Amino acid sequence: MHHAPIRKNFTHEYQTTEAPAAVCAALQRLSDAIPGVSISHPTLDEARIEAPGVLIRVKLRVVAGWTLVATSFKSCALWAWRKVMAILHPVLNFRRADCTKDVSAEKPQAKKPAVSVWKVVSEFMDDPQKSRHVVFASKAIQQAKDCVYWDGEALGEILERLYFAAQRMREGGHEGVTRATFFTKYVNLRGFRAHISSTQANKYREDYVAVHNGKEILGRMHVTIGARHNEAGCMSVHFEYCPDCERIVIVRCGKHGRTYH
Repeated sequence: MHHAPIRKNFTHEYQTTEAPAAVCAALQRLSDAIPGVSISHPTLDEARIEAPGVLIRVKLRVVAGWTLVATSFKSCALWAWRKVMAILHPVLNFRRADCTKDVSAEKPQAKKPAVSVWKVVSEFMDDPQKSRHVVFASKAIQQAKDCVYWDGEALGEILERLYFAAQRMREGGHEGVTRATFFTKYVNLRGFRAHISSTQANKYREDYVAVHNGKEILGRMHVTIGARHNEAGCMSVHFEYCPDCERIVIVRCGKHGRTYH
C-alpha cells in the first residue's frame, strides 16, 4: 500500500536591496498577477499570502542595509510559493540570505538554481527502484542536460509524484477513473493536463514525440512548472504510461514547447 507524501513545513529566507515598503508594494501586486490570491498585512513587518488551501507567511526585517524576507509555508502550498517567487524575483532581485555579494548594481535576472535540473534528473535515474517505474527517453535526457530552469527542486517534486503514480498504475490503481481525476485527485500532481492541443499534436508533433523501445510515444500528459515566459523561469514535462513495460515514459523534460504563450 502506497501513501501520499507527508506534508512538511518549509522556511526560505532571501535578501534584497529594496526597502521594506517596496517589498510590501510588490507583494500587494500579487493579487493582480495570480487569480484568487489575497494579500493582508497583520503588522508592518508581516504579510499573509492566501488562496483556497494555501497560506504563505512573510516576515520582513532590515539588517545592515539589506531587507531580509522570510517565507514559511507547508508543502501543500509549495506550488503557490514557486509562482510567487517567479514573479517577485525579477522585481526585487532576491538572493539567498547567506549571500554576501553586493548586488546593488546588478540587473534583475533569473534565480540561479541551488540544484540544477540535470542533477535532479541524473540522481533520479540512478535510483534503481525509481527507474524501474519511471524512465526517460534519450531525447528527454538531452533536454534535461540543456535545461536552465532555475528551480530543480520543483522538478524533483514532480518526479517523485510520477514515481508514486507509476507504482499505483502498475497495480491498476488508475483503472475506472479518468486520467485527470487520477493525477489531480489521487496523485495530487499540481498543474497536470491530460491532453495537448491539436496544434501541438500535429504542427509541432516533433516537440512532444520520443522513441522508447523502438516505439514512438506521444507525450500527451504534461505539467508546466514555473510562471515566466523564458527558459530560466519555465519548463515542461510531457509523459505517457506505457502498458507494455508498465512504466511512465518521460518524452520531454526541458524548456517549454513552441506553443507556450
